[in-house]
Amino acid sequence: MATRIKAVATEHHRGRVLGRGALHLTDAAARSCLERGHCDGAELDLLINTGIYRDHNLAEPALASIIQDDLGVNRGHPPKFGHHGTFSFDLSNGGCGVVTALQLADGFVGCGTARFALIVAGDADPAPHTTRGYPFAPAGGAMLLEYVPGETGFLGFAIRTFPEAGLFESNMRWDEAAGILHQGRNVVEFVESPQFAMRCLDHGVAVARELLASVGVGIADVGLLISSQYPADFATSLARRLELPSDRVPRVAPELERTHTAGPIAALEAADGSAARHTLFVTAGAGPTIAAALYRR
Repeated sequence: MATRIKAVATEHHRGRVLGRGALHLTDAAARSCLERGHCDGAELDLLINTGIYRDHNLAEPALASIIQDDLGVNRGHPPKFGHHGTFSFDLSNGGCGVVTALQLADGFVGCGTARFALIVAGDADPAPHTTRGYPFAPAGGAMLLEYVPGETGFLGFAIRTFPEAGLFESNMRWDEAAGILHQGRNVVEFVESPQFAMRCLDHGVAVARELLASVGVGIADVGLLISSQYPADFATSLARRLELPSDRVPRVAPELERTHTAGPIAALEAADGSAARHTLFVTAGAGPTIAAALYRR
């Protein structure tokens, strides 16, 4: 009994003036993913949203419930007679959100308690006129998981946080020059230390090696490395430090470089058709936090 990755999809704004928001991009990626996986949304048992930066900094209700409604997935409560509901919720762990959601979903899908789970992720500048230094490319992503018998599935997970203050922060502050007629207003400011990327890389290498040792798989057996797309060059630098050939790192489309929570989904989509038996996921986020997983076809 195990969890299989059945389909993935991503979406970017494609130069449109409208439709650049996180919700629109996530909805579009989710619809594409369900279509690719030949899955009716009504079959979903779980829907987990891991996006962080939302349109207009929306906090309530949970964005997962809005996405569920947009997709028309088992609306209302209780479920219709003969059908089941879909449990949807938000999970926030920054750039490590997708792997964290994978660990949680695997606990339900891997044992057959749930048959299908959809993990979605999406970020966009929440308020372009009131943010300073927003570093991520707008994108949405979705990953469909399915229960299958046999040996396919996740062999292990490792999630570690290394508290090092000031490496990557987003703070709200009062800007005297902002707002209509320059009367001042609150702005969200992103501050990244020059050391952030290197510390993510150092910790990523350590956590990846720890995970591989715990499941008894050597680095030479890893056929595919799926990682965050932020910090820039994290994937290629990580492969170099782990002594993995560069051809085991998928190259994402330019529009999906520097994506935030949807980064590992973009990498997995770019690796479509890979025959790798073992896939190593390594993601990085503020904290810094590293989340890793090992998947076997």
